[in-house]
Amino acid sequence: MTTFERFAKCPICEKRTVLRVPPNVLDKAKRFPYQVKVKHEDHYFYINLDSQAWITDILHPDLVE
Repeated sequence: MTTFERFAKCPICEKRTVLRVPPNVLDKAKRFPYQVKVKHEDHYFYINLDSQAWITDILHPDLVE
């Protein structure tokens, strides 16, 4: 399987970025949406993925932690 490429706008710095989602990232998912922590430059944010690895939400860390 190939890596999925998804585009997202970082909620911290507002830059558009390409996220490379490995196909096995959903192997650990027991339910959906599945939340993934994304490291971006010197900060991070969270994304929720559906069962097809599409982004359903982009979350600021303050909303999650």
